[in-house]
Amino acid sequence: MSSKTNVIEWKNPGPDDIIYVHPFEDIRWGSQLIVHEFETALFLRDGKLYDSFLPGSHQLTTQNLPLLTRVLRVVAGYGETPFKAKVIFVSLKQLRGKFGLNMRIKIGQKASWPTELQANGDYWFRIEDPVLFLTQVVGGAKQLTSEDVSVFIRDFLIQQTMQNFAEYDAITIYNKLNEVTPKIRSYLGEEFRQRGIQLLNIQFGGVGLPLFEKMEKEDPTYGLPLIAAIQSGNEEKVLEITKIVESMRGIGKSPGAGFAAGVMAMPYVFGAPPSYPPAAQQPTQAPQAPPPQAEKVDLMAKLKELKEALDSGLITKEEHDAMKADLLDKWKKG
Repeated sequence: MSSKTNVIEWKNPGPDDIIYVHPFEDIRWGSQLIVHEFETALFLRDGKLYDSFLPGSHQLTTQNLPLLTRVLRVVAGYGETPFKAKVIFVSLKQLRGKFGLNMRIKIGQKASWPTELQANGDYWFRIEDPVLFLTQVVGGAKQLTSEDVSVFIRDFLIQQTMQNFAEYDAITIYNKLNEVTPKIRSYLGEEFRQRGIQLLNIQFGGVGLPLFEKMEKEDPTYGLPLIAAIQSGNEEKVLEITKIVESMRGIGKSPGAGFAAGVMAMPYVFGAPPSYPPAAQQPTQAPQAPPPQAEKVDLMAKLKELKEALDSGLITKEEHDAMKADLLDKWKKG
């Protein structure tokens, strides 16, 4: 196929195509440039943007390529044909994309522990300023396709959304998404506008807290109240349940697998378990049994914690009685 062309056109663009780079850069004066509705065509040379064309049929002359002609006179002399230039078509239609994100975020304003947050949704946009769009987004990439640009826009949206989410906490986003979304939409709209893109809308299909939701399924006794507290925005309750579960973890063996699953899940709900400095090395000596009075105080503290968990509705009476009996039995044997 000849590397020179007499007709320059974007034929059969797909519904999701954003740009089209004409494959040949050797262009003849007098060639026909066809720009369809909802398109614009731009001429580049040596990575610099020169002239642009709106929809219509255009015969390329020095009159409608004034900026490029001026450069050609300096570089190659007037009337060079074919001349070198890259032609990029940009779609001006409304386009749609999908996104999903996964990030770490603090649970609440008072609880600084991080947890995992997932979100997904759809966004709608159009290229508002093709010149600014090519300058800011496309740049001087040698290999450029619609897929490349789509991925860039999606990744940019995800990055900016995560940056905006980081200003909130998991509880706020989870139960006040309708209030948070307009603020994020406004923030993203300005960021997109600075790159020649109009963000028409963004909608979140869902926001989830996977680790909490997993705990809800595996151990409803603790997971259900915890999810309910998060959904209602009751951070005090979230902290209360967290404190009780962490205390229950130190009590010992649970009679039910569900409780054990909940206890085991808790360190990971709030990120990595806390690390402590290693204890100083002491001379090896035979272990000594704790004094009877200390054992009794420890037993009373654990029984009190059990009673608090029962009164808060976090465990059933049967679970309370079984764990209480287990503690007393161990104390008697000890």
